[in-house]
Amino acid sequence: MKFYRTLHPRPVAIIGSGDTNKEINFMACSWITPIAEDIPALGFACDKGHYTHELIQKYKQFSVNIVEDLDLIWKVGTSSGKEINKAETFNIKFKSGKALSVPIIEGALANLECKVIKDVEIGEVMFYIGEVKHWEAQNFDEYGYKEFWKVPLHKSGKAFAFPSKKLQFLK
Repeated sequence: MKFYRTLHPRPVAIIGSGDTNKEINFMACSWITPIAEDIPALGFACDKGHYTHELIQKYKQFSVNIVEDLDLIWKVGTSSGKEINKAETFNIKFKSGKALSVPIIEGALANLECKVIKDVEIGEVMFYIGEVKHWEAQNFDEYGYKEFWKVPLHKSGKAFAFPSKKLQFLK
């Protein structure tokens, strides 16, 4: 058994890395979390052997893209950007961010553009902390996504889930 599965299922995102004017990559990630509000920041773990790690080390920026497309999530999560151009191979429509020249996926439920402010090496991964320089989300209000059941959760391997449409408020 793997200890971290006690925290699953987890929201899954696609991390965009590189510079849209030079080289880019996309990878799936569920090891991601908000970090702070005063300095709007989030963090995620990236294997040091991944092409995403190489590009983030080089350009010090990344994007977080929330999509419903499980097929795309699986494809970018199980292929290497060192071997293929994922944007071309998987026909990913992307554009440059508004605050940073990081690739963001068009039509995503949300895009967050992050500038790396700290990285922490822990075993086989680098934990990147990024300051959110710009973000946009579709169909969003004070409680988050109005249609939260569209946000995929990764359980393990090929197992994914979507939240129930039932919303409960505490009294």
